[in-house]
Parts: sequence; structure tokens; C-alpha cells
Amino acid sequence: MKRYILNKFKLKLCCAAVLFLTFFSCTDDFMEINTNTTEFMELSTKEYGELFFQAEHVGVAWQSTDDMSRMSSTLALHNCGYIACGQAAYDCYQLSQGWENSGFKDVYVDVLPCLISMMDVAKQAGDVGPYNLALIWKVFQLQRVTDVWGPTPYSEAGTGKETIPYDSQKDVYYQMFDDLTSAVTALNKELESDPDMNLFGSNDNIYAGDVSKWVKLANTLRLRMAIRISNVDPTKAQQEAEAAIAAGSMMETNDDDALFTVSDLDGEGNGMPRMESFYQDVMSTNMESVLKGYNDPRMEEYWSPVEENLVNVNFPAIYKQNIGGYHGFASGSDPTEYTYFRAFSKYGPRFVDGNQLVTPINVMNAAEAWFLKAEGAWLGWNMGGTAQNFYEKGIEISIKQWKGTSYSSTAINDYINSTATPVAPDNYPYYDEPMTNIPVKFSSDKTTQYEQILTQKWIALFPCAFEAWAEFRRTRLPKLYPKKYSVNANVLPATGQILTRCPFAKDEYSANATEVANAIEMIGGEDLENVPLWWDVNDN
Repeated sequence: MKRYILNKFKLKLCCAAVLFLTFFSCTDDFMEINTNTTEFMELSTKEYGELFFQAEHVGVAWQSTDDMSRMSSTLALHNCGYIACGQAAYDCYQLSQGWENSGFKDVYVDVLPCLISMMDVAKQAGDVGPYNLALIWKVFQLQRVTDVWGPTPYSEAGTGKETIPYDSQKDVYYQMFDDLTSAVTALNKELESDPDMNLFGSNDNIYAGDVSKWVKLANTLRLRMAIRISNVDPTKAQQEAEAAIAAGSMMETNDDDALFTVSDLDGEGNGMPRMESFYQDVMSTNMESVLKGYNDPRMEEYWSPVEENLVNVNFPAIYKQNIGGYHGFASGSDPTEYTYFRAFSKYGPRFVDGNQLVTPINVMNAAEAWFLKAEGAWLGWNMGGTAQNFYEKGIEISIKQWKGTSYSSTAINDYINSTATPVAPDNYPYYDEPMTNIPVKFSSDKTTQYEQILTQKWIALFPCAFEAWAEFRRTRLPKLYPKKYSVNANVLPATGQILTRCPFAKDEYSANATEVANAIEMIGGEDLENVPLWWDVNDN
């Protein structure tokens, strides 16, 4: 277990974790830090800030910092189509249970004990603000967990029971909708009397305690969840989406972007520059096809030209000629191709090695909100505008996120109205066709409109790979190049299969076996990585 908060909280949180869920142990840290192992220190309202800081920090870290390689690079980033992973087996659908389980452990052992403890104290003290900010972050975390694993503990998490039941993904979503509704309602009432309400201050590394921005994030998260279930539960989806719009403010400008300010507490900070130094992640052929074809101004922000190095200077000509340009590698290539991995583009300038403690971590951005509204309007829901207007606004906000708010409006409008289409990747032997054939300019054809919304949303979500991966599983858009090879007998790209989830944590099989068995029945009786989640209605 990682040490991100003051030692005086460690005993309390380890004890809370043991009571919270039984499947992971804090014993080593417990003994290491405390000589009196029988003492249980009481939490008070004074600890709100440190508790929230811990929950927020680890809640971001398991996806983007200390577990960047485990949970992001080798799982989400290449499965959503953004990168090719230099660890060839993982890039070809191999899973590492120990690695993927680290995120599950972090949430249930480090994040939720802080939040539940904080909510218990706040409830007793009648502190509306701290309780509901913790509730919003709880939903944010567990929405990500359920979208990776499927059924997960929710309704009885934190009860201290010896075994904790898993809830079906549908039940988890319904409870999360209720929790976000109650949190926003309560916080809006508080903001009526104190519009500048601030909680936790510098202990909140995302919004510096600005409660109004947390409300915007909560409403946007509710809309995200509504869109997620739109194919499987359309009536509930429309109800929740329209209610999220009616609830008030939503993320709209880049000032609302949820960016986690990195610190030196763990010595690692933003995990993307660390991956850049490892040369583990490079641009995918999907990215190359789309960004080059569209002449997308975000290309130079997301990626870097291939630099000459001591390795690639001796490569065969077809790879050596990549030096100086932007080039993508085909994820899931023949294993021999990974020999030439250093002939492809690494992350862009803000993610170079050395910026670990400089570049903030993308948690959620305003551009996503506009694309969510675009899809809702496309579905015929009351989003307060048209699909085309929301689509174009999403592109504008995304470009400004990366190029700055002063970036030429003429250049943005030219991009939005471009009829250019994706191109085949340069100098790559696998693909001689573009990833897709759609332009940026909004089409009059409804089917094309849907692909455009999802493709531009995919571009704008970068580098929020877990969300992009979930959307790809939900819609099978954008039309990513399929992987050529798989080392996983359960995921066969030749038959159109993709990786749809992570199997349940192995430690759970021994510590919470009966409930895991129940959870497996909820997903059809097999704990496999090719089983679609509840909201994924696609054949696999």
C-alpha cells in the first residue's frame, strides 16, 4: 500500500480497509508504522482535507501515475486505439492478473476507505459539503471500476461485513445515478447561500476546492453514464441525460477541465512522461491515419516526430525513413515487428521525460461534455441544442484545450468545415487503406453523423484512455484497425473479437469466493475477458 498521506492517518486507514473489504491486507504497513497495534485512532472533521487528498491522489494514480504501465499502457491505451504498446505480448491481448488487479486493489483498499470514513464523520457532523464531494468522487471511481470489471461491490461496500456482495452492473449504475442526483441537489442548495463555497483548498489537486466546478463534473459524469447505457436501457438513459441537463451547470469551457496537479509525493507524477522515457508507448496507426488525414492541429501536441537514435539509425530503409516524421505502429503486429518499435512517434512535447512533475493529469475535460450532448441530441433527446452545434463546439473546445484559447478561430473553423478524410499510414507494410473515410465536416447522413461524433470524441478524449476504451466497446467506433495477432486464446481478432473486460481479481477468489461466483453468474457464467459488459450490446 502506498504512503501518500500523513503517517498519523495510516493506522486508521489500514483498519478501515480491513473492515471495508477483506480481500487485501494492510498488515505489513500496519506493523511497520505503528508500535501499538491495538490502538484505533478516531477520525474527526479536521481530517477531511487529508482524507480527500488521499482518495483523490490514489484515485488518479491507479490509472495515470504509479500504475501507468500496469493499468493504462498495457490495458487501456492500446485497447482504445491510441497507442501500440512496446511489450509485444500485452499489445497482443495478453493480460497480467497481478497488474490489472492493482487498480481494483487501489480503489477498495486506499480510495474508498478514505471516502467512506470521511462520509461517516460528515454525516454525523451534519457537514453537507464534505459528504457530497466525497460521494461524487466515489461515483467517479466506481464508474471506472465497473466499466473495467463489470459487477462490483457497491451497495454494501464499507459495511464491515466478512463477505461483501457484488452488485450487477445495472444495479451499480442505478445506484450511481441516485448518488449523483442527491449529491448535486445538496450541493446546489449549499451554493445558493454561498456561491464561492470552497472545500479542502490545496488538498484538492483537481479544482482547488471549488465546489461549483465539482457540481459541473458531477452533472457531466451523470450525462456520460446516461450515454453509456443508451443502447441497453434507452428509457432510463434518456431520463438521466435530460435530468443531468436540467440539474444546472455542466462542464463547458477549458476552465472547467478536471486536471490533476501533480506533486512530488510519490516521486513519479504524471505517468506519461515516464512511459515516454521507457519507449513503451508509441503512436498507433489509427492516430496517424486520422490526424494526418485531417491535418489535425493536435497532432504536434499529442505526438512527437521520430527522433534518430542509436537503434533506429541502423534499421531497414522502410523504418529508417520514418525519422523526422509522425508515424504510427500497428497495435497487435507480428511479434517480429516490435524489433523496430523505435522507428515510431512517442508522446508529444508536454509528455517528454522530465515533465512528470510539470504536466497535469487529464481526469475529465469539457470537450467530452459537448460530444455527449451531441450524441444525446442525435438520439432525439432534449439536450438544449442540435447535434451539429454540439459536435462543432466539442471540436473547438478540444483544440483550444491543446492549442490555447487564443488559437486562431479561423483555423478552427477551417478544420470544422474540412472535407479532408483520413489517409493510409505512411511507410507501414500492414495497411494501405485509411482507417475510415469520413470527413470532419458534419454530414447530412444520419449514420455518418454518428460515426463523426464518436470519432471526434475519441480524438478529444486523449489521453483519457479508460473512457475511450469504454466508448469503443460500447459503440465499436471509431473504426479502429483490428489487431493482426493475439496471444490470448479468448480474444481472436480474426473473428472480430476485442478485449471487453478484465477478469475478477484473483485474491477475491480466495477471500470473497462465494460473492465472486455470484458475480460470474451475473455476466453469463464465465469470468473471461471476451464477455461483453451489461451496456455493451455488440456481438463478440
